[in-house]
Amino acid sequence: MNGGKGAEPTEWTAVSVSQRTLSAGPYIRRTGANGTLSPPFAAILSLMSVPAGKDPVAAAPAPASPDEDGSRFRPGIAARVALGFAVIAVAIFAANILIQKSTSTARERMRQLVVKHEPVVHATESLASAISVYERVAIDRAERGVASLKTVEVASQNVADATAAYLAIAEDAAALQSFADEVAAFRTAGTELVRSGGLHRAKQQAYWTHLRELDDLLNAPQAQAARFAGGVFASEALLDLSQSLGAIRENVSAAIGVQAPDSLRHVVASESAFTRSLQRHHAALEKSQGNSWVEDISERFRRLLNERRGIFDVAADLEQRSIAFRDRGAALWSKVLTQLGAPARQALARADELAAQAAQDADQDLRWGSAFVLLLLLVVSLLTVSGVTAPVRHLTKATRRLAAGARHARVPRGGVRELDTLAGAFNQMAEKIERAEEEVRRQHLQLESRVVARTRELEHLAHHDPLTQLPNRRKLFEHLQAVLGSAQQRRIALLFIDLDNFKTINDSLGHEFGDRVLQAVGERLRSENIFAGSFCARLGGDEFTLLYDDPESIEELCVAVLEAFQRPLAVFGKELRLSVSVGASLTPDHANDGSALLRAADVALFQAKEAGRNRWSLFAPELLQVASERFQTEQALRRAIERNEFELVYQPEVCFETLTAPTVEALIRWHRPDGEIVLPGDFLPVAEQFGLIAEINDWVLRTAIQDVVRLRRESWQAAKVAVNVSAHQLLAPDFVTRMNALLREAGLPGGCLELELTENVFQTGARTIEVLLELRALGCSVAIDDFGIGYSSLTSLERLPLTRVKIDRSLVASIDTGARSAAIVRSIIGLSHSLGLQVTAEGVERPAQLAHLMNDRGVHMQGFLISRPLALTAIPGFVAGAPQLLNSLMQSLPPIHADIDSSGIVRTLRSAATRKP
Repeated sequence: MNGGKGAEPTEWTAVSVSQRTLSAGPYIRRTGANGTLSPPFAAILSLMSVPAGKDPVAAAPAPASPDEDGSRFRPGIAARVALGFAVIAVAIFAANILIQKSTSTARERMRQLVVKHEPVVHATESLASAISVYERVAIDRAERGVASLKTVEVASQNVADATAAYLAIAEDAAALQSFADEVAAFRTAGTELVRSGGLHRAKQQAYWTHLRELDDLLNAPQAQAARFAGGVFASEALLDLSQSLGAIRENVSAAIGVQAPDSLRHVVASESAFTRSLQRHHAALEKSQGNSWVEDISERFRRLLNERRGIFDVAADLEQRSIAFRDRGAALWSKVLTQLGAPARQALARADELAAQAAQDADQDLRWGSAFVLLLLLVVSLLTVSGVTAPVRHLTKATRRLAAGARHARVPRGGVRELDTLAGAFNQMAEKIERAEEEVRRQHLQLESRVVARTRELEHLAHHDPLTQLPNRRKLFEHLQAVLGSAQQRRIALLFIDLDNFKTINDSLGHEFGDRVLQAVGERLRSENIFAGSFCARLGGDEFTLLYDDPESIEELCVAVLEAFQRPLAVFGKELRLSVSVGASLTPDHANDGSALLRAADVALFQAKEAGRNRWSLFAPELLQVASERFQTEQALRRAIERNEFELVYQPEVCFETLTAPTVEALIRWHRPDGEIVLPGDFLPVAEQFGLIAEINDWVLRTAIQDVVRLRRESWQAAKVAVNVSAHQLLAPDFVTRMNALLREAGLPGGCLELELTENVFQTGARTIEVLLELRALGCSVAIDDFGIGYSSLTSLERLPLTRVKIDRSLVASIDTGARSAAIVRSIIGLSHSLGLQVTAEGVERPAQLAHLMNDRGVHMQGFLISRPLALTAIPGFVAGAPQLLNSLMQSLPPIHADIDSSGIVRTLRSAATRKP
């Protein structure tokens, strides 16, 4: 290396130092360009070689000048590198010139060959293609009997043009005159072939024309044969001749397309049969049709035979011409490609060979040039590297020993200050590395112990629930596989446990409290005696499983589980009472693998929850079918929401006092893709179970408002619609806001909308009352639907801001047959009226029911007797015809204590208490 800017060129060599001074073996020395030691290193070596007891500085010789010995100047590393790269560049430039020269010479020769022979190849290929096309066109026109020669002439002219183009560039055009004559003869033969095909076609047409005329002549007398005495025989003769002529027609049709000897024999045989039939019936035909008619038939048949022979002769001639034309075309096409085009293609092949040879020569020159350049590069690199790496070779030896693991290796101290400093620094580095390695080994041992402990923890976490420390789903399935594999014929019981209403605990008391409840459940599962010998696991959430091997009674086991959770749990100092639902499955009764067994228990658990919770259920195959159908319905509902497969129909509510229909109730229908119409009772429970009811209810509300806008704009100005609203929809935080926005967007007053809620939705909580009051402030009416079948609360009627009570159809159904139902209905009507609430009776289907309900005034009616649910387009018509319909219904009612007012309309009587003065 250079010592810096202005330093003299140097090279490194290795020298030995006296054993007394250095014990590490060979060290490094630096020499000048003239072979002498450079001044700094000469002083260092003199210090290292001074005997003991002498002053090393005093013994160091004075540095010698690099030019004192008169040696010539040696280039340094930069100069050597520059000179080497210059030589390489010159070699590359010279090799490139040689390769380009040889390549350009070969390229010029190849270009001359291509320019000379490539047009000939193209011309011969074009001529061969034109000959092939002309041959196909001529044969096609001849076989089809096309008389027009326009297409053939175009193809023939293409052959002529291609021939002329080839002769124009051929080297010896005069010698190719015979070839031009062959081409002309080939064109002429094609034209004659097409004409022969046209003649064949014309003869066929003439033959069929004469055959039809002969057939018409034979059929003409059939209508007159009965007027002659010998008419019966003449008719049989004519029928025989017609049949023979038909056989001739069929055989000739088959023979023309085939041209086979057998077909021709059939034709001749059918013609002979016709001749024999004519001779056999000659006397009868002369008697019935006359001699001239018979002679005419015979003459026409002879001409028909001659025309048939002409067709077959022309066909034979056409076949011979076609074969000869094909042979001539094939020979001409082969001659073009082999005799005319082959020499040019061979010349082009020679050009390709020349190009390949040139490429091969260029590659060879390139390889030799590359090898020469690489050799120069190797020489330059060796000279440069040897001058650079030699000075540090011995210094790296100690470093390699240290890197190989000899941590106690040290560099002996001594010598000049710089080398001693370097040796001291090296020794300090080695000591630090040794101490660091000891610390690393100690830390590594600690890390290994931690990794082992952490591995055990991770393995435990992988198979156990971190909250309850019970086995998790993975561990459960591993245990199931092991138990099922070794159970053989024993029964295995799987209990699927779910905490009832656990979501309420999380929502009301917080998730931290819920986690502590789950931990307490896990502790009870581990501590109870009934769970001894079972395998407990937590699947997730509030779901747990118990696995029993060969239980005695599944019923007793499930009952014991339910009873075990009847005792309160201690959570954060509080006593909490929980109930659980249990689903059970057995193997091999219900399943033979772990997944199927768990699925069966899950289905049974769902059945237990559906039955009212705090109970158990054993799996049955029909439960799986029900679950499958419920899943299919849920999936179909999701697609129905995406595809908008729902429709609203409207059932009117009528008032017999005003003879009007003031309100219609919106009812949803599901039109499935297969055409089935599903009623809401068959799919709304599934939608509510799977969380789809909110989307469906929102769609119903939006659509009903849009339909009211349409009715008010088109025909019914006072249109009012009743819409069912679910509890989730009512108690949504933004329900009133969205309702107000929908009414404002549609430009409707709130009074055009009545919201119906079932009585089990109503709660007298502050939130419910607040929402209902906000809806009443918008002008919307609020009705309680299906009143009388649930846990109806009279307090709800008093506290909630209601406007209407709708009596359930189950009470109306027996009002005309049961005294109790009638009394209950009258009580509900009277109570509602006393509270200022309107009343609607649902499910009116019989006149007797209507008659009973009309004993009280102010009751709106709804049911199939009045109207079934109608499409939106039918509502205006019903409203317009409501007075006539309602009047007709009242006139047809059975007699039940009624008065008739001055207008003649039946008016129902009030109750006995109302009639008292």
